[in-house]
Amino acid sequence: MLKKALALALLACLLATGTALPPAALASEYYSARTPLTGSSAAKLNNISLAIDAIDGTVIPYGGDFSFNETVGPRTADRGYLTAPNGRGAMVTGGGVAQAASTLYLALMEVRGDVRIDPVRTYGSRFVDHYVNESSQAIVTDYDAGIDLSFTNFADEMTVEMWANDSYVYCSITVGSDDFGLDSGTADPGEGWFVAPMQTAAPARRLIASASLSCDGDEALLNNVELAADSVTDTALYNGDIFSFNDVVGPRTGTYGYESALNGRGVNVVGGGVAQVASVLWLAIKDRADFAIVEKNTYGKKYNQTYVSNSADAILTDYKSGRDFSFRYTGPGSVTIYTSLSGGRLSCEIYAN
Repeated sequence: MLKKALALALLACLLATGTALPPAALASEYYSARTPLTGSSAAKLNNISLAIDAIDGTVIPYGGDFSFNETVGPRTADRGYLTAPNGRGAMVTGGGVAQAASTLYLALMEVRGDVRIDPVRTYGSRFVDHYVNESSQAIVTDYDAGIDLSFTNFADEMTVEMWANDSYVYCSITVGSDDFGLDSGTADPGEGWFVAPMQTAAPARRLIASASLSCDGDEALLNNVELAADSVTDTALYNGDIFSFNDVVGPRTGTYGYESALNGRGVNVVGGGVAQVASVLWLAIKDRADFAIVEKNTYGKKYNQTYVSNSADAILTDYKSGRDFSFRYTGPGSVTIYTSLSGGRLSCEIYAN
């Protein structure tokens, strides 16, 4: 952290020559952070570049609010974003943008008491990248889901600068006058910068199965799908373990946040749409020899929706009647299942650990 080092050095020089220094300049402070880009794909670098270009030069007045999502905007293909791995290794449009949010967050943590950071969501145990050392520093942002990095500035006027070179993403925050600020074109500011320590890379995890489907519906249906997907994601299975959809997701009732929506045969029921999560799980594993089906029910001829093209893939689950979708993992070691809903696309990815 440079803080007043540059300003104080200039102050000493100016005092020695008898030159007056503007009071505002004396209040300038500088806070900074950087995170490594080691091993980043070209697509990820493209996405990070778009995000930091949107943030670079942002000025936040005293008492002003900052929103990462509002500043960066939607991470969509029509805005130039590419498919790349996100912090948990899932391939998504805009993957890598969260590293920009994490770098900004680290710089904000240096400012500390002068900013009020709204509650953040992190990747936690799902974090598989290495640009920060602690998973609690791996900030999640999702424009469509409204997951944001936002804060209120209670310092002086604040200017945020962000840039990158081949090795790092940099963030510099200037509080007060920027008369003696840093040149964001500097390749490496060097001594005084907070550097997120680079953790030893975890053993690479291998994607062994995946599937996705278009999840169209009203807000109630999407709510139900997201609740179920959030319950399933990050589930680990070891050799011989049985996955039970009903056990993992639990009751689909209003008490647990589920709403009335269309099910696979077009009937409004509380929890309608949840079977789509079971269906995308089935699509991911159905051709894999290391998953053995224990129980599988489908809508059959009653299926009249469009999220899968074949009724044999339209899985039916019902917690109350005990109709379940379950399977056993028979492969070596362990696997972790990730399910997510983003931009109307429901995805399932299974990684060998």
